[in-house]
Amino acid sequence: MKQNKKAIILCITVICAGVVGWVPMPAAASEKGLSIQVEDDGRELPANQVYSGLICNIKDTGSETIEVTLPDGGKDNEKVLTMHLNNIWISVPGDGTRCFGVPIFTTEIQSSQEFESKKSLHYVTGYDCPKLNDGIDTAREVILDGYFQKPLERFLSKYPEINPEEREYTLRLYGGGRTDREDDSTSYWDLYYALTTLSEEGEEITIATIDITRVMQARGYPVTDDAHYRIWSAENGLWRLQEEAEEDLGEVWVSQLPGEDFCREETVRAYVEKAGAGFDCLLPSGADTDVDWECRREEGYWYDYLVWKGNTSLYELTLAIPLMEEGAGGWYMASRIRKEAIDKETCGHTLSVMMQTFRGEEYVHRVRPGESLWSIYKQYEGEFAGYDFSAFIKAVGAGNPSLIWEGQYIKIPWQSRKY
Repeated sequence: MKQNKKAIILCITVICAGVVGWVPMPAAASEKGLSIQVEDDGRELPANQVYSGLICNIKDTGSETIEVTLPDGGKDNEKVLTMHLNNIWISVPGDGTRCFGVPIFTTEIQSSQEFESKKSLHYVTGYDCPKLNDGIDTAREVILDGYFQKPLERFLSKYPEINPEEREYTLRLYGGGRTDREDDSTSYWDLYYALTTLSEEGEEITIATIDITRVMQARGYPVTDDAHYRIWSAENGLWRLQEEAEEDLGEVWVSQLPGEDFCREETVRAYVEKAGAGFDCLLPSGADTDVDWECRREEGYWYDYLVWKGNTSLYELTLAIPLMEEGAGGWYMASRIRKEAIDKETCGHTLSVMMQTFRGEEYVHRVRPGESLWSIYKQYEGEFAGYDFSAFIKAVGAGNPSLIWEGQYIKIPWQSRKY
């Protein structure tokens, strides 16, 4: 496969978690049909929710050209896609497109042939399902009894390239619940399932998701429509079952750890040590858990990073956690690439650009050796939209313009973002 072009897919997901309690039972496959087991762990689903899980909110996205540092220490101007992701800014090489994926934000680096092939995989089908109308508990029982056997067989028949009849599948409940919104008097329940299968290496891969929704009331008025389901293809998983290991150009992701505060190195090291060698809470499914890690500290322009590198039987992994200013929260970035990949530099470069451009929503400058508030003010004077030096000193809360020190974080009063 020619590797002369790269495409980047930015992946966003809303991960719904929640959980009716019974012992999980596999659904029997139809007599001559595919082997599809249904798993329901009996989790109790929320009875009243706004949403479940962490929503990734990307806004104010735009292209720009920035200066990046190369592995040999040289500088280069590169076109990037810069986005506002929850409460941080981050850039990724290239233009980028969007689809569904995990975790908060994922960039899978693909050759042009891979990108074109994935576009042909997109498939969504939806139908009314009156058998599921009686509520979440009834719907789960009906699904455990094999309600989706035939629909999934029809879905999988669209992808002969993965040899669907030679595989075994698991349809697993991963979330849902009931929502009653007071602001517009709307009530509904929903369920979420993932269809997985194993790769030749034994890695569990998601190849489709199903969402089921039943609306009982909309804006205060009763709704009589039947429950509805949709089956969504997971292009990344379907393609992974087809590609050769050397053609997998890798993926990079960034995610948030709500409630954590990673401003001190010892705090980060303690968190990672507690998480264990597998970093199950940090790395996505398929990254493996038996990892031999080595850690080092790397100096960056916006933040310093603690960087762990490790290997599994399939992947080379990197985990990078920025040491951010107090109150900025907990974030991490990571990458994985197949050991057999013929182009490993692109994945590493993407992670490097993300680390160089990652910064807080409120612009933060870290004081470098020899800098003063005056030199910092002059450096960003064009961004201050009317701030004179005295107003700048007051805005950053320094009081005495001489009292700054190396490594200190100074928040710059930006008024707008320029592209």
